[in-house]
Amino acid sequence: MEEWLIWFLIGVGLIAVEAVVAFTLYAGAVSLGAFPAAIVAAAGASLEVQVAVFAAGAAFSLIVLRPVARRQLQTAQSIRTGTDTLIGARAAVLEVVDEDSGLVKIRGGDVWTARSLEPGRSYAEGSEVIVRRIKGVAALVSDSAGPEAGDRIGSD
Repeated sequence: MEEWLIWFLIGVGLIAVEAVVAFTLYAGAVSLGAFPAAIVAAAGASLEVQVAVFAAGAAFSLIVLRPVARRQLQTAQSIRTGTDTLIGARAAVLEVVDEDSGLVKIRGGDVWTARSLEPGRSYAEGSEVIVRRIKGVAALVSDSAGPEAGDRIGSD
């Protein structure tokens, strides 16, 4: 098999791994080094040059392109839509919220069923909580000192 084809297949394989397995942009970034290596292999460069081009392309895409792509994939608060706009919003507890039930009124919004994000934690009527996630039709809430692990964009 020709060397350029091997580099090309490595690049395509890494893109497939990125798309199917992770979407962390690591394999995809490394794959961007394989395509220039395929070009220099087709031009007749030695294996050492091919590996150097692959390493330089992979390093460049990991250091420069991956951070840019990651920033583009993150949704800014100002352009969130749907239930994503509720993440981080403050809410007033209307009925006691525990890990099984509850009711909150989100500031400037609607009344939502709610559950405590933290097992065993409950919030009294009238207290203020923060929406950390949306799961189904319930807002998962915690107080301002609650776990930041729940702070993420998206609903389950």
